[in-house]
Amino acid sequence: MDTGGPIISVIVAAYNADRYLRRCLDSILAQTFTNFEVILIDDGSSDDTGRIADEYASKDARFRVMHQENKGIAATRQIGLDAAAGEYIIHADADDWMDPDILKTLYTCAVGENADMAFCDFLVIHSKDIIEYRSQKPKSLDHIQLMGQMLFDLHGVLWNKLVRTSVIRENDIRFLEGMSFAEDQYFILRLLSHNIKVTYVPKALYNYDHTQNNASFCNRGITAVDRMFPLELIAEYTDISPIQDYYDKAVFHAAFEYLYEPDTLCPDYQAVFNKHVASYRRVQGYPFRAKLFVLLRVHGI
Repeated sequence: MDTGGPIISVIVAAYNADRYLRRCLDSILAQTFTNFEVILIDDGSSDDTGRIADEYASKDARFRVMHQENKGIAATRQIGLDAAAGEYIIHADADDWMDPDILKTLYTCAVGENADMAFCDFLVIHSKDIIEYRSQKPKSLDHIQLMGQMLFDLHGVLWNKLVRTSVIRENDIRFLEGMSFAEDQYFILRLLSHNIKVTYVPKALYNYDHTQNNASFCNRGITAVDRMFPLELIAEYTDISPIQDYYDKAVFHAAFEYLYEPDTLCPDYQAVFNKHVASYRRVQGYPFRAKLFVLLRVHGI
C-alpha cells in the first residue's frame, strides 16, 4: 500500500565511521523491503564519514543526510527520531550491518499481529571465524515482564527492534541527552513501561560487529555511574515491583562486574552501589561468596 511516504525510517548515527559505514549502508540498500528512508546523521566526524554519507544521498533519494557539530550518541539518535517520517522506525549502528530481510520480516510480523514493536535474534561477530547466535526469545511478551527481561536476560538495544513511530511520539519517549552509555536500553525500558503490544521473530536478522565494539561512539571506559544510571532512572518513574527480581539481578551484576575494575573506571565504588544493599541481599541465583564479596566491598571492608 502506498502511503505517500516511507513506511520505515532507518536511523543511522555515525561518528568517525568511514572504515565501516559503506558496509552498513550497503546492507540497507540490499533490503528486500524497499519502501524506506535512511536518516543518516554525521555527528561532527573528522574523517570521511560526511563525504561517504553525501555520496550515498546523491545516488539514492531515500537517503537524507544531516551534518552537525558533535553532540553525542543520545542527542544524535533523538535528532534522527525527530526527523523520521516513517510509520515505523529502526536504528542501525554504523559499524554493524543488516540482514537483507530484516525490514520485510519485522514489518510483516508487526502488521500481521498489529504489534507496536517487533524484535528478532541477532549474530555477534567476535572475529572472522567466530560468530555467535544470540537468541532473544522472551519468557513473556507482556510489556512489563518484557521490560524486566530487558534489564537482565535480553538485550535492550535498538537495532533489532522495529517500533511504531506513533507509539513513541504519543507517549513522549525520548533519548536523554548526555547519556553516553545504555541510551538505547533506557529508551526501550521507557517504551515498555507503557502498555504496548510486542511480537518476536526467532531469526537472526542483524549482525553486531563486536570487533568494533561500537568504537565510533564508545571509545572510552564505561564507569559504574554510567552502568547504573539507566537502572536507577527507570526505577524513579515506574513501579518496578512486578519485575523486582530482574532489577535486583541487573544491579547485582553491575556491582559484581565492577568489583575488580581499576579506579579510573570506578572512582568511588561505595558511593555508586551503597544505595542498593537490599537488592544484593534479595538477589537469587548467585553464589553466596559472590554476594558476600559485593557486600563487603560496598561496606568498605
